[in-house]
Amino acid sequence: MSSPSLHEADILVIGGNPGGCAAAVSAARSGCKVILLEPTKTLGGINANGVFAFDAATPQAMSGIAEEMEERIRAHYERIGLHDPLFTSRHDLVWESHVAATVWGEFLAATPGVTVLLSAVPVGVTMAGGRIHEVQWLPASDPSGNVAAGDTPRSIIRARQVIDASYEGDVMAWSGAPYRIGREARSWQEPHAGAIYSSNMEYSPSGYLPNSILPGSTGEGDGRIMAFACRLHCRIYDDVSPDAPHRLRLPPPGYDPKNYSWEPVGRNPDGSPVYFNTIYVLVNGKFLLNRMIRGNNLVGPNRDYILAHPFDRKPLRQAFIDYALGYLYFVQTEGGMPALGLADDEFTDNDGIPYQIYVREARRLEGLATLTEADVTPYIAGDGIRPPGKRHAIAITDWTLESHGCADDIPAGYKSPEGWLFNRVTRAPFQIPYGCLLPQGVDNLLVCGAISATHIAFSSVRVESARIQTGTAAGIAASLAVQRDCAPVEVPVEELQRALLARGSKLSYFVDVGSEHAHFRAIQWAALRGFVPRDEHWRFLPDNPIDWAAFVQAIVVCLRLPVSVSGIHFEGIGPRHPSFAYAEALYDLGTRADVDLFRARDLVNEDPLQAVLRPTMGPRLIPFVPDAPVATREVERMLVMVAVILGAPTAALTNLAAQCDAAASPSRGLVCAMLETLCP
Repeated sequence: MSSPSLHEADILVIGGNPGGCAAAVSAARSGCKVILLEPTKTLGGINANGVFAFDAATPQAMSGIAEEMEERIRAHYERIGLHDPLFTSRHDLVWESHVAATVWGEFLAATPGVTVLLSAVPVGVTMAGGRIHEVQWLPASDPSGNVAAGDTPRSIIRARQVIDASYEGDVMAWSGAPYRIGREARSWQEPHAGAIYSSNMEYSPSGYLPNSILPGSTGEGDGRIMAFACRLHCRIYDDVSPDAPHRLRLPPPGYDPKNYSWEPVGRNPDGSPVYFNTIYVLVNGKFLLNRMIRGNNLVGPNRDYILAHPFDRKPLRQAFIDYALGYLYFVQTEGGMPALGLADDEFTDNDGIPYQIYVREARRLEGLATLTEADVTPYIAGDGIRPPGKRHAIAITDWTLESHGCADDIPAGYKSPEGWLFNRVTRAPFQIPYGCLLPQGVDNLLVCGAISATHIAFSSVRVESARIQTGTAAGIAASLAVQRDCAPVEVPVEELQRALLARGSKLSYFVDVGSEHAHFRAIQWAALRGFVPRDEHWRFLPDNPIDWAAFVQAIVVCLRLPVSVSGIHFEGIGPRHPSFAYAEALYDLGTRADVDLFRARDLVNEDPLQAVLRPTMGPRLIPFVPDAPVATREVERMLVMVAVILGAPTAALTNLAAQCDAAASPSRGLVCAMLETLCP
C-alpha cells in the first residue's frame, strides 16, 4: 500500500469494527462490490482489543451476523480443543482478542465481493452535489492506525454509497453531515441527562441509598463525553522478582499514583483476596485490567482526540495508553500484586498493547430521527415494561443506561466521578429506527456507528451487539439504494425490514421467539405493526393457543384497522377492558359492510322464554370471554370475512388454517402468519 491507487466499488465501509464488518458482509451478500477500510492492522474493533463479548444483556438480543460470529468463535475453540470453564459459567459468549480478530478476518475473507484494506486510514473526502464523491486514505505508520502528515500521495476510493461505521465518525463529519458532541441538558424526555452524580451500587458518603442521584446533579448540558480506556490483557505469572520479564521497569510518562486504587473485589473462604471476578476474567487464563473508577478510565483529552485530524491523534492516543500502563505499574508496585503482567500472546507486535483504545462515545450524528432516554427506558413514554415501539425499527438491543464518568476527578463526598451512571432498573429491550442512521444533507451516506442519539441514549446503544445490527441494516439499505439508484432515505423501510427479517435479524425483542421459530417472520411483522403482548418477561408465547382478547387485538393492530367505537355490544368486557376497543372496532367494521362478524343477528332470534328469564330486559349483548381460546374454524371464518371486506385474498389463509385441527385453537404465531397473508 505504499503507492497511491484508485479503487471503485458499489459500497465503501469505513471501520472494520463489528458494525463495519456486518455492514460489509450484508452488502456483499446483497450482490454489491464492497471495500472495507480499517485503520489498524486487524479487524474486530474493540471486540478484538479488550471488549471480549458483544455486551448484550441477554442472548435473545442477538441475531443475524452476531449469532453467526458466535458460532464461528465456538467452532474455532472446538478446533483448537480449548474448553474453558468460562464458556459455561456465563450466558454470553466470551473470547480472546486475537481469536475475535482471527475469526472476523476469516469471516470477511470467506465473503465474496468484499475487499478489505487494513492499515488504511481515511484522511479526507471530496464532495459533489451533496454526495461523497471520493474518500482519500493513507497507509498507517504502525499497527494502531496512526498516520503521519506529509507529501505522500493519497489513495482514493469512489463508491456509490458510503457507510461510516467508525467509532470516531470522521467521514461523517468531513462530509458536512450535522453532528453533536457532548451532553444535552436534563428534560422530561431525559431525566438523567446533563451533569449528574450517582451512588452506583453502594451507599453514598452522605448516606443515600445505592443507585441514587445525588446532590450536585445540576442537569446542565455541556461538551463533555464519557471516559475512554485502554483495556490491558494480563496474566498472573509465577516469577514475582523485580526483574521478571512481565514487570514494568519504569512508570510511564505522567504517572501519578494518586490517580489509582487497587483493592480486592472480594475474599476467598480462607480470607485471601480476590482481585478479579467473572466479569473481568478472560478465556485461557487471562484477565482484563479494567477498573472504571480510579483505574484505567480517562477523560483527559478524549474530546480533543475526537475532534483532531487522524494526522494529530498519535500523542492523544498515547495518553490513554500511558494512563492504563500507569495503572498496571501501580498494581505491580503499590498495589502489591507483582505477579500481574501483560499477556505474552496478545498484540505481540505492539508490546502487548491493544491496537485500539476504547472510544466509548465520540461525535453523534444528527439524523432524521434521534434516540432519547424516553426511547430506551420503559418508564417515560413506555408502558413500564417496554419503551415505545418503533414502526421503522431496523435493530434492537437490551443494554441499560451506562455512562462512564465525564470527568476525571472525584470530589469530596462522592465515590464516582461526575457523569457516572449505571441505571440497572431501567434496562429493557428497545428498538432503533432507521432514521437514526440517516444524515441530513448527504445523499449517499449511512452512519451505523456514531448513530443519531443523545448522550444518555447513546450510553445504552453503544454496545457491539447493537452495532452489528445497525451495521447489518446499513449494509442492506445501502445495497437497496444501489439497486434502486436512489438515496438511502428513499429506500422503503418496509422493504428493508423484510430483507432484515429474511436474514434472521430481530426487529422486536421476545425472549421466546428465536430466528429459528417457524413463525419468526410473521411474529416480527405483527410486532412491527403493534401486536406486542404486555408481558413483564417480554414473552410472545408463540405456541400458546390464541384467545379472544389476543385475537381481536391482532386483527385490528396487524391489519391497521381504525379503532372505531360506536356503542357497547359485548357482554363480558366493559368499556375499560383492554379488549373492548378492538372488539368494538371489528363489530363496527362488520356492520358498516353488512357482514355479521360476531353472529350478532342470531341474538334477535332468542328463545322468548329465555328472554323473559334473563335478569335484565335490555337488548342481549354478544358473549365475549377474553381468555377463552378461539377455535380454528372460528378464526378462519372471521378472517375470511375480514378479507372479503378488505378485498384481500384468502387462499393462503385457508391453507394455513388447514395446519390446525378445526376444533382446536391455532397458536398465536400461526394467527400472525394468517394475518400476514391478508396484507400485500
